[in-house]
Amino acid sequence: MSSWTSSSFKSSAPEEGLSIASISLEEEQEDPAATHHGYSNYVSSHVHIKPTHTSQPLDKDVVLRRIRQRKRDLYITADCSSIAFIKVAIYRYIQKLPFLSFGFTMGQFVYTIAENVMNGLASYAYQEICLAWGVTDELNKLKDTFSSIKLVILDAEEKQRKELRLSQWLGKLKDVCYDVDDMLNDFAFKELQMQMLILRGRGSIKEQVRIFFSGWNPVVFNFKMGHRIKEIRERLDVIAIEKSQFPLVERAGDWQSQSVPTERETHSFVQAYDVIGREDDKKQIIIHILNLTLKEKSRDVQENVSVISITGLGGIGKTTLVKLVYNDHRVVRHFDMRMWKKLQSALKDKQFLLVLDDVWDKGQIGVTTAKWIDLKALLNVGANGSKVIVTTRSESVASIMDSVCVHQLRGLPHESCMSLFIKRAFDRKGEEQRYPHLMEIAHGIAKKCEGVPLAVTTMGSLLCLKREKHFWSEVRDNDIWRLPQGNDDILPALKLSYDALSSYLKPCFVICSLFPKDYVFRSTDLVSLWMAQGFIQSSKGNQELEEIGLDYIRQLCSRSLFQIDEASIDFIVFKMHALVHDLAMSVSEEECLSVNFRPTSDTCKRVRHVSMSEDDLPMKGERVPEFLRQLKKVWTILFPVPGHVGTSSKSVLTACILRFKYLRVLDLSGSTFEMLPSSIGKLSRLRYLDLSKNPFIKKLPGSICNLLNLQTLLLSNCEKLRELPRDIGNLINLRTLVLTTNQMVLAGGIERLTSLRFLQVHNCSYLESLGQGIQCLTNLRMLVISNCENLKSLPPDMKCLTALKTLGISDCEKLDLMTSGGGIRGLRSVSISKASRLEALPHWLQDSANTLQSLRVKNCEDLKELPEWLQNFKLLQQLVIEYCPQLLALPQGMYHLGALRLLKIVGCSKLSERCKSNEGADWPKIAHVSKITLDGEIIASKDD
Repeated sequence: MSSWTSSSFKSSAPEEGLSIASISLEEEQEDPAATHHGYSNYVSSHVHIKPTHTSQPLDKDVVLRRIRQRKRDLYITADCSSIAFIKVAIYRYIQKLPFLSFGFTMGQFVYTIAENVMNGLASYAYQEICLAWGVTDELNKLKDTFSSIKLVILDAEEKQRKELRLSQWLGKLKDVCYDVDDMLNDFAFKELQMQMLILRGRGSIKEQVRIFFSGWNPVVFNFKMGHRIKEIRERLDVIAIEKSQFPLVERAGDWQSQSVPTERETHSFVQAYDVIGREDDKKQIIIHILNLTLKEKSRDVQENVSVISITGLGGIGKTTLVKLVYNDHRVVRHFDMRMWKKLQSALKDKQFLLVLDDVWDKGQIGVTTAKWIDLKALLNVGANGSKVIVTTRSESVASIMDSVCVHQLRGLPHESCMSLFIKRAFDRKGEEQRYPHLMEIAHGIAKKCEGVPLAVTTMGSLLCLKREKHFWSEVRDNDIWRLPQGNDDILPALKLSYDALSSYLKPCFVICSLFPKDYVFRSTDLVSLWMAQGFIQSSKGNQELEEIGLDYIRQLCSRSLFQIDEASIDFIVFKMHALVHDLAMSVSEEECLSVNFRPTSDTCKRVRHVSMSEDDLPMKGERVPEFLRQLKKVWTILFPVPGHVGTSSKSVLTACILRFKYLRVLDLSGSTFEMLPSSIGKLSRLRYLDLSKNPFIKKLPGSICNLLNLQTLLLSNCEKLRELPRDIGNLINLRTLVLTTNQMVLAGGIERLTSLRFLQVHNCSYLESLGQGIQCLTNLRMLVISNCENLKSLPPDMKCLTALKTLGISDCEKLDLMTSGGGIRGLRSVSISKASRLEALPHWLQDSANTLQSLRVKNCEDLKELPEWLQNFKLLQQLVIEYCPQLLALPQGMYHLGALRLLKIVGCSKLSERCKSNEGADWPKIAHVSKITLDGEIIASKDD
């Protein structure tokens, strides 16, 4: 046994006052990786870490267990005399341990949860409920204690990174907050249930007897809740006493105070004008694609497909570069077919360009020589000269795929970093010249980003709208930049950006870690998920929860934590960069669990949200997996992996229903049940239920109507679903309904869903009428009708939908828009797609001339002209026209549309010709528009 001991030294970490009392290294089996990197074969077997700010050392067994879970080795040279080297080596290792928080908080976003609890305790509705159930005094005492603790939570969250005990204290407080939230939900549900009984005349004698002897009997309920409140109060009192051990300062909250920078238009294609410093790289790749080298020519005699690899660090801009190449007009003209991560059956004899983005050589999904040989055999059916572009962080991938060209993408030069930073940090061109004192600091920040565009963009976004010198200086001088950085480590810039998020945004960001990398998020779905968790609270004004949630997404986009693929006035489609996803995973360790990362008993204690795939579950008839039995108070169960089916195991579903009574979100999309168990009606706290893409389900159990808290019900592509339950109107809190049904007329009961905000009727082949009840949905804000081939008209009383802001109609072959839909006023966004009978825009759009901000017309092959009255839409900001080949010209009065910021034209060859910059006949009509794109090419872009 060899050992090395230090009496005490300061770590190079940003953690102040951390000392390592002693380290013993025990020789173990030889590790070839260690030898390869020049290290000796010593790994840490005994570690004793003692922070100077606490009298108790961390438990050795806990440290070792975490080390083994991480499966990382700490190598230290045996003859190394440099204390600095050993400090860095030790720190590099222990920074990975989740119980030590280096530089940023690890998911302890307690303030948002406490805010939700306080809002609940203080609301008039809960005061009335408490009065009715005789628990007012107890809950008021609870509220007073919470109020005093809540004042210091923000300060505690910031200081926890330097104080382990404070982080533990916050963890205990968070547990209590969750329990209070669950208790308040039980009170609210009890009140809803009693109201429903009154509406139904107290129900049958049998039902009244059942309720009396159940846990919902008022006497039984009061007894249970009294004990529950007492137990919570005792725990909270202990936490309040412990608070005095920490030097915490009272701070006001930042609830929904964050402003959003001026909205930047974004599209599904990469914006060339936003990419800086990559022209030479782009030129080199295109040369390799279009002009074969001698080596390639000799190879192409035998093989039709050659591979070009682009390697580099995560965040260096590999995907962005390939998008530039992919959309270049020379590349578009050269290939018969281009594919982005999607193979098509029509490869034979076609010269194609295929992009394989972010390819790895690790794990089950990593590329191997055998896998590449199989794929290449498939691709070789294409014509000679076909190309595959691969982006990867690993040079071994380029070797495995036998690349004819390997392009190593390096960091941006400092000048390009500064240009990119300025573009993000300042809204208007030249604005930086007004702040010379900030520009000096900006140079320092840009240097610390080390040429990584993602880091530069994130820092610029973080500092946008911030003009205080001290704030910029704090970012530049933050100790987090001192973290040793490996190829796969999370960028310090991303950690800083997360730290700077408002408290209400942190849980919204963290829960996105449940979804796989490269997942395509849609704002409507994610906002519904956030609402189900209680992450979105009403503002003091009349803003809808859905609008607040969309604003949250915009804020996260403005921080470069989300990358927008497509955006409109009322929806956003976006992704998370792989490194940003890593960040979300790292700060969600206690709360969120992806099952393919096998949990331990330690990680299961506080897990609230779980995502898994069918592969993680037992085959039919097998026992419920052990990891599910370890979990206790789960709020979320998701099956989010695209292309995978949801669970088909009834034993697992039944176990979830019986065990997880606190479930708020249940995703069963893609499952194969013909019938759900009636016990699903016992999930009284459930707010989000996804049953979409089930090809077998024919009927929903009536018990689903007992889910009085349900806010979102997704039934799209349940093509055999015959009807909705008779009492569907009981779902008085339902806000989102997406429906596929075999009905010819939407069933009765929908008219009672008066809380409905979003209704989508999708893929209803037999539907001829939406029915007469839809006019009762006076709170409906978004109506989408798609793939309803037999729908002939919209209801005559659409004018009753006074709250409607968004209308989308797609692929309704028989729908006559000219004679139906009249009377709708106040629309902000309209989308019309695949309307084969449409020759002109419907006249009823004029009723929204003073409110319409976005108009999209797509795949309307008979559309011949846009009306002159379009010039009256003074607030119109976005006009998108796609694949309307008979549309020959724009209206004469287009120049009157002063608010128009985006004009996008795709697949309208004659119209595009007339709109060419400075030469097309229609150019004078649109020269004032901020951004104009023609068939994917940006021909005009003006800074605001």
